[in-house]
Amino acid sequence: MASQKKPDTAPANGQNYAYKVGKDIFAGTMAGINVTLVGHPFDTIKVRVQAQPAQNPVYTGPMDCLRKTLQWEGPRGLYAGVASPLVGQVFFRTVCFLSFGEAKRQLSRQDTRTLTDRDFFVAGAIAWGIATFAECPIDFLKSQIQVQIIRAKMVPDYVPPYTNIFACARAVLKLNGIRGMYQGLVPHFARNIPGGSIHLGMYEVVRSRLAARRNVPVSQLTTWENMAAGGVGGFFYWFLFFPADVVKSAMQTDNIDKSKRKYSGTVDACRQLYQEGGWKRFYKGFSPCLLRAVPANGIMLWTVAFIT
Repeated sequence: MASQKKPDTAPANGQNYAYKVGKDIFAGTMAGINVTLVGHPFDTIKVRVQAQPAQNPVYTGPMDCLRKTLQWEGPRGLYAGVASPLVGQVFFRTVCFLSFGEAKRQLSRQDTRTLTDRDFFVAGAIAWGIATFAECPIDFLKSQIQVQIIRAKMVPDYVPPYTNIFACARAVLKLNGIRGMYQGLVPHFARNIPGGSIHLGMYEVVRSRLAARRNVPVSQLTTWENMAAGGVGGFFYWFLFFPADVVKSAMQTDNIDKSKRKYSGTVDACRQLYQEGGWKRFYKGFSPCLLRAVPANGIMLWTVAFIT
């Protein structure tokens, strides 16, 4: 199997280990900022198209959603709920890439063995699985804010219950406690664990292949090669696991009051979504998602490669 790098001749000492961990943390921080600034407008369109009802939809498609968002809210509407992901993504990506780096160090026995392609996929699944605990509350709060405009256009005299994500968080914690912040956790795991394996596994494998083709170490890959590898990983993450994201969005935009929720759980959400439109219902918002996947992940993973 292709490898990313030759192992060191001896385990890293404590100072070297701390340096590597620090780089992972800083890389995750900067990656979180970059991916949010680039990807949030696409995410807003995706969530709104996913969350609208099948009957009497507010938007006819992604382009109509973009047009109406700009008409009703201006450019700021594309960044609705951005405070949650901008702050939260820093934490989430830090956890993700710190976990990914640590998983690779453990799988390589602290750099005493060469990582295989399989190791990269395993490390990706571990990293995204752990990071889901950080991401779920972020996505949940963001989604609650993003869909308020849909309800405002559907219900006369609708008054948005939350002025910002902090008001939403206070309401959720008061009603459901900390568990309420993990609404939609099951489909979130269903997307993130296999998807994370593909995302980071494909990224590392493509980098390995590009480096081997040029007979250089991966550290000498160009900016465009690293961005291309990141774009490939991001594309396959969303291409393969988008239906799980649709279920997640449906549950995370549901009422925070359990007695008023449309979906009783993940299975019920899948059943109702299928009844609304068959298998096509699980691909609502697919276009803006794929448009976002390549540039956002390319920039994010290039940031990580550049720093680490």
